[in-house]
Order: sequence, then structure tokens, then C-alpha cells
Amino acid sequence: MMNRKIIVITVILIVIISAVISMEITQIGHSNTHVHTSSSNISSSVTEPRSNISTTESFSTERDAIFIGDGAPAYALLKMKDKIYALGGGVAVIFSEDLSPLCYAKLKYNIWKAEKYDEDRFVSMQQWYSLPGSIAMFDSELNLIWSVDGNFTDFRVANNKIYAIESRSGFLESRNGSYYLDIFDGNGNLIRSFKALDVKEIAGRTVIQYLLSIEVKDGKIYVPYVSGEAEGPYKLTLLRFDEQGNLELKKVIYEAKENMDRTYIYSYKDGLLLAIEGPICRYIYTDREGNIVGKAGWKPPLEAGFRNCWGQAKVLNDRVYVFGHDECLFAGFVGLVDESSLYVNEYNESMYYTRVQEIVLQKGGTWQDNSVVYDILSDGDELYVIGIVQMSLPSGAFIVRVDPDLKVNINNLLEQADVVYLEDIPPCKS
Repeated sequence: MMNRKIIVITVILIVIISAVISMEITQIGHSNTHVHTSSSNISSSVTEPRSNISTTESFSTERDAIFIGDGAPAYALLKMKDKIYALGGGVAVIFSEDLSPLCYAKLKYNIWKAEKYDEDRFVSMQQWYSLPGSIAMFDSELNLIWSVDGNFTDFRVANNKIYAIESRSGFLESRNGSYYLDIFDGNGNLIRSFKALDVKEIAGRTVIQYLLSIEVKDGKIYVPYVSGEAEGPYKLTLLRFDEQGNLELKKVIYEAKENMDRTYIYSYKDGLLLAIEGPICRYIYTDREGNIVGKAGWKPPLEAGFRNCWGQAKVLNDRVYVFGHDECLFAGFVGLVDESSLYVNEYNESMYYTRVQEIVLQKGGTWQDNSVVYDILSDGDELYVIGIVQMSLPSGAFIVRVDPDLKVNINNLLEQADVVYLEDIPPCKS
């Protein structure tokens, strides 16, 4: 009799435990319920004060990749105080180094780009559908310190200052406007402002061509832009100023019949690296005088005569990484330039070889479409990559952690990645 009672009690306990586990799985699974967040009031520069960023033990599993569900940040990566910050779309999610989500916050600021100012602060710029916006500084706990309204198209942090390029024409409202270079101190005070060039000097065939980029190297300010007639040929022109606003260099460094869209510029070793968007899709190395010393590229596939790429670059540990979006495949890509290997392209140009991974993956047996890689971050022996995939269910941002040589197949990591929603992550305490 006693054995029968024990058996009955054991069965009841098993049933109760199974029911509890089933409830927990139901709460964790979100196959039909999504949280949709948006960057409301993005014109406002105010974010709710926060302090004492919390951590949680709920996501302590070490990961190599993770998806954050609908409305998640996908545009910028930072590392501050041993934490990884994913930013964009009016949302910020803070991770530990092993990609365990710690907390999230909603910001009244649509961050498109961010750079660390010091160990406690970072500078950001908002952009909305390729339109320029304001710049702002936040602390490591996501409190807004200051913001400056304007049509800023790019900025750089250097020499304890913020260098920004701004359209003073109301942006695309008039071809008679001008671009100015503004220099701010760490408190957001304007130190100096001077005109860089007139809007009418830009080829101006597409909106993206008006989004000028900026780089600062050894006290010199560099700005590239595309000039020429709307039908071509197109000329990539480089400007160099000193900090007093004196123009030291204006030089055409590259010319092509194919259209050149936005050009990004970065410091590289003793010179510069320029990444050109559009059909031309080039990565050009120059010295400080604008003389070409090398070119890098990769081959987006041809499809019905159409070829295009949205391609940025970053110089991390003296190595050049390229990333962006291949419009032929509707797929994001990330690659590493190999300067020990050359090939000759169809235009008879000698180019450095670039090994590229396309983000084309299946999730749950379903092919996912239209991915973009927006930013990368180097952290010692690891490289973090952030982007977005228009997944069938869910659609969301991804972060993947790989080796700096990109030897790991990113698609395999993403196919196995967990999907976590903002509602599953605790808010950063206020």
C-alpha cells in the first residue's frame, strides 16, 4: 500500500513539474506575439533620465549570434565599460561581451551613427530615411547630455572635439546653399564654423550624393564629394582644410563614366581610404595629397546589366573591413581586404582582393530576404557585426561575434541564433 502511495505521489509531482515547464516555454516562445516599437518623436532631443543600468541572469548563456525582434536597434555598435551597445531606431540594447542582453531603453532619438568620446560618453547622429539630422552626446547610462539641431551629414570625434559637416541650405531645398564644417567642444559649444563648398558643386543626381562625409587626421579635415555633370563623367574630388578653415587642397583624385554615389572617408596608416557607393563600388587608398596608392574592390554579381553596392568601410587594427548591402542580391555583406593579393577587374584596374561573406540565410527552413550590414566593432580577438534581416517571422536586428579574419561562416551562426524580443529584456532602470 505504501509503495502505491509513493507511486501516485511521484506521478502527481511529475505532472505538476511538466505543467510548470510547459507554461514557461509558452511564455518564452513568441511565435505569434511581437512587440513593435518605433522611434516616436524623433525630432525631440530629450530622452528620459536613467541611472544604475541593471543586469539580469536570465540571459547568461554565452552566444556567438543573437536576433533581437521587431523594432530593435541595428545601426551602430559601441563598447563602453566592458559592455556592448547596440543602437538605432530609437532603441538601445546593452549586452555583455558574450552577447547576453542586459537591458534596453527607448530613446527619443533615432541614432544612425555613434562614436565613443571617452570612457563615459559617446556622440551620435540621427538620420531618417537618408535625411540628415542633429548630433547629440549621451553618457554610458543613456542619459542625454546635450544635442545640437542641424542638417548634419557626418561627424568625427578627434582631439577631444567633434568635427561635423552640415548643410546650411535646408538640405535639398536649394541648389544655392552651402556646406559648413563645424567644430564643437565636448560640451557641445561651437568653437569654429567655416564654409567648405557650395551645394551646386556636387553632381547631385541622387539624394545620397548630398550626404557628405568627413575625416580628421593630424589636425587636418578631409571632405570628399562627387562633381561633374549629372550624365557623367563623374569626378571624385578631395578637399583638405586646416582647423582655421584655410583650404589647403582641392584635387580630383578619381574619374569614372559610371555614377558614384556617397563616398565615405577614413584614416588609414599614413593616408586615407575612400569607400565609394554605387555601380562603381570602389575602395581607394590615397596619400594625404590625394594621390592614389592602391584600390580594392569585390564583384557584386551582374543581373540584367545592373550592378550596385551600398558599401562602407572601417579601419580596425590597421586592417580594412568593408560592409554594406549588395542591391543585386538584396543581401548584406562584410569582408576583409587582402593587400597581399591583387587581381585585374573588367576595367583593367589592378585591385586588392577582398574576401566577402554575403548574409543569405535560412531560419526555421525558410529563406530570409533583404539583409543589410550597418556597422562593425573590433574588440581584441573578436569582431562584432550588426545589421538587419527582413525575416518572415520575426523581422529583426542581428549581432554576430566572429574572429577578425572572418573565417567563421556567419550565415551558419545566424541560422542557429536565438531570437529574443525587447519585452523579454529588462528595461534599463530609471
